[in-house]
Amino acid sequence: YNMYTKFFADTILILHFLVIIFIISLYFLIPYGYSKNWKFVKNYKIRLAHLMLIFFITLETFLGIICPLTTLENDLRGQSYSESFISFWISKVIYWDLPTTFFIVVYTIFLIFAIIFWLKFLPKKNHN
Repeated sequence: YNMYTKFFADTILILHFLVIIFIISLYFLIPYGYSKNWKFVKNYKIRLAHLMLIFFITLETFLGIICPLTTLENDLRGQSYSESFISFWISKVIYWDLPTTFFIVVYTIFLIFAIIFWLKFLPKKNHN
């Protein structure tokens, strides 16, 4: 476990955190941004990425598969845990020690909302 491995593990953790922020923030930004006619919340590629990410997360949770980003970060860290300030707090925010059933329910609810948002706030393939 060297400084490069730690750097890559921290980078994966930050990427993981940014994916989570992207997913969660769009649940607020889509309805609000749609009412304000923000173009990016109508962007087909952004909306498809959002829907596919929450679908993938829900599916992997149902199947009992650990997130590939978590697996990669854990593999890079080995048995050692990074003690950097950023990785410590980001880990506390994104990794919760709760039963799998909790995550299945929460992710399923988020997936249902993503589908509802897709239908109610239609994305535009040509958003210009």
